[in-house]
Amino acid sequence: MKTPEKNNRAAWATLTHDSLNTSVTHKPKLTKVEFVFLNFGLLLGNILVLFNTGAFASVTLHAAGDLGVSPSHAAWMQTYYFIALALSLPISGWLSTKVGEIRLYLGGLIIMVLASLLCSLTDDLFWFLFGRGFQGFFGGLTIPLSQTLLMRQYPPEGKSFAVALWSMAALSPFTIGPAVGGWIGDEFGWRWLFYLNVPLPLLAAGLTWALLSEEIQTPRKIPFDGIGFLLLTGALVCLQTVLNQGQDSDWYNAPYLVWLTTLGLSLLAYFVVWELSVRAPLLNLRLFLRRNFFIGTVTLSVAFMLVYGLLSVLLVRLQAVAGYTSFLAGSVLLPLIFLAKPMASVIHKIAAKFDARLLVSINMLLFALYCEWTSSYDFHKRGSFFDQPLWSQVLEGFCLGGLFVPLTTLFLSGLNTKRQTQAVELGGMLRVLGGSVASPLMSVFWERRAAQHQIRLVDNFAPVDALSREVVGNLRAAGFHDSLAIAKVNAVANQHSAILGLNDTFRLAAWIFLGLALLVWFAHPTTPKKSAAKEDLRQIKLEKLIEEP
Repeated sequence: MKTPEKNNRAAWATLTHDSLNTSVTHKPKLTKVEFVFLNFGLLLGNILVLFNTGAFASVTLHAAGDLGVSPSHAAWMQTYYFIALALSLPISGWLSTKVGEIRLYLGGLIIMVLASLLCSLTDDLFWFLFGRGFQGFFGGLTIPLSQTLLMRQYPPEGKSFAVALWSMAALSPFTIGPAVGGWIGDEFGWRWLFYLNVPLPLLAAGLTWALLSEEIQTPRKIPFDGIGFLLLTGALVCLQTVLNQGQDSDWYNAPYLVWLTTLGLSLLAYFVVWELSVRAPLLNLRLFLRRNFFIGTVTLSVAFMLVYGLLSVLLVRLQAVAGYTSFLAGSVLLPLIFLAKPMASVIHKIAAKFDARLLVSINMLLFALYCEWTSSYDFHKRGSFFDQPLWSQVLEGFCLGGLFVPLTTLFLSGLNTKRQTQAVELGGMLRVLGGSVASPLMSVFWERRAAQHQIRLVDNFAPVDALSREVVGNLRAAGFHDSLAIAKVNAVANQHSAILGLNDTFRLAAWIFLGLALLVWFAHPTTPKKSAAKEDLRQIKLEKLIEEP
């Protein structure tokens, strides 16, 4: 008889590598037309979930203004989405065996539709965040399921193509997502991002139901660590709320934030103790005792936090400081698409020939170069939109394409098949959590640095200074009276300090990337080796699960 731990891990295994087992995989019984429609339906569902991650980042300011809240609340709309998405990962395996893969996939899409409908209709921030949370949680459940259901329909010789096809959407949050979302927001309004999430997921669910309804599996009962899930949920929600509201409420001068921090840390500590004591834990925390897993997941989570945090800060500040429209701000990231996906394919082919530490270190150094390059932007010059951002974003696309493959190789090295499955589950969750804390942390640093630059600029503008008198004189000659002239100077100082704060944020990220480039050398070396085709395909599939969303 299987132990509870083996049963629990077998549940997650159905979402990661069982579909690669050629002994239980057969050629599809569908006709060619049905097979094409099934591919379209499953890929559409996957793309919609991932598209919601990046597309909404371009229009958060529009949504915050329409809901009647301050711009600082815009980050909340993304962070709670990421928290819910992260919480869906450790529960997806258990739910798929208890409910059935197809039932869970269809149910996830339908509840995502209802959550999107709530977001599109509400004018209250609380209900909007509630809808975003449900959208992230149930959308996240469908991501591994879409891969499993798609792979199962392909014969063994076609599974590599299926993985490549399914992974096409992996980088959409960073490439076309912000530009398309910004265009929809500018032309039709931000709510249309959620209106479109009603008919399209229903179409994906309808196609899946029509073509796979005969393959619905019989649910199985397996143990689930419900207490661990509740402890983790409570801890993450408390600590994320502190991060979201800290800057507005002056951090620990607000008693309720002190209580939330204490409660969150207490729940997190209890969660760790609980997970180490139960037979079938929600997450295998003992993996952190393995050096390569610890260094690999820390590097992956921090790197993703920096990438997504810088993306969010850049999109918002381009609109708020430089006057870009949502579409123009999102279009700054379009050059990422030039090298991101091709680079990922190249890196996978050469990853087996080199020590993963070398590839990761080079990638982190290139990320540092990108951040240093970006920190010299002058967003006041419209010409810079077609100059500096274009080429530096191409470099970032090169780096982004080489981020996941060597890091996945690093933290999976030395683990058997069972531990690799657990590592993907835990590592993927930590990466998504990095995205949830990215926007608040980067925004806080930017605001603090911008405020310091503003004080310095205003202090240097003294009435007795010759240059200051000349500036005020020129403004008066242009028709600005005394009060208007001073207001104009303050506005320019505010704008310039915001740009200097943004530059400092990118410089900080550059130093952190340099630290990560050094950190990976403390891991054990990964020995290059030639694996069998089946094992190679399984490795690709695990890498794709780490990449998404």
